[in-house]
Amino acid sequence: MSKLTNDEKTQQSIEWYERTHKNWRAWGSWFSWGSPVGLGLFFISIAVTLWILSQAFGWK
Repeated sequence: MSKLTNDEKTQQSIEWYERTHKNWRAWGSWFSWGSPVGLGLFFISIAVTLWILSQAFGWK
């Protein structure tokens, strides 16, 4: 079993983080709270939920 130096461990951690979070950042850039697309989808989902509940319970 080989021992890694602190610099090698740090470099491996950075590479792992970049590999595992690359797609999340790309997806999150469109659908995050700061994006008009993500914020719009949030409000649309709230409106659809309220409409479904009003249909189910007969609210006016």
